[in-house]
Amino acid sequence: MARGTGRSTTALNDPEAVDAALRAAVAQIDTVLAEQERAATRILGLAELLMERAPDAATRLRIEAVMESCAFQDTTGQRLRRVRGLLSRLSARPADGLRLNARPVPRPESPPPPDNTISSGDRGLTQKQVDRLLGKR
Repeated sequence: MARGTGRSTTALNDPEAVDAALRAAVAQIDTVLAEQERAATRILGLAELLMERAPDAATRLRIEAVMESCAFQDTTGQRLRRVRGLLSRLSARPADGLRLNARPVPRPESPPPPDNTISSGDRGLTQKQVDRLLGKR
């Protein structure tokens, strides 16, 4: 047995275990990409609502800065898609062409269904919270 893993080293070299670990990693990345997209879309939507109500130029600049900060989503998404592509290509390789040196990744939970509505317990920020975030008293 591999020390500390509770699994035999033969399981780590099992082509089916390797394939399962790669597919699980791809599924995890897909989940992260979807959650990241939903979060960025929500942030931008809320920022647009605030822009409509921004009373002064300084507040509008702060809101624009928040919107510009959402550019992280594009950059991280591109990087995650590259890793996802690599993992997908590795899982398509012949079974004897790949071995893992680490414990296989457990199968991920199913991602939650997309929810574009705001539940009663998640109504976003109050105006008071937004004012505090934007430096207004």
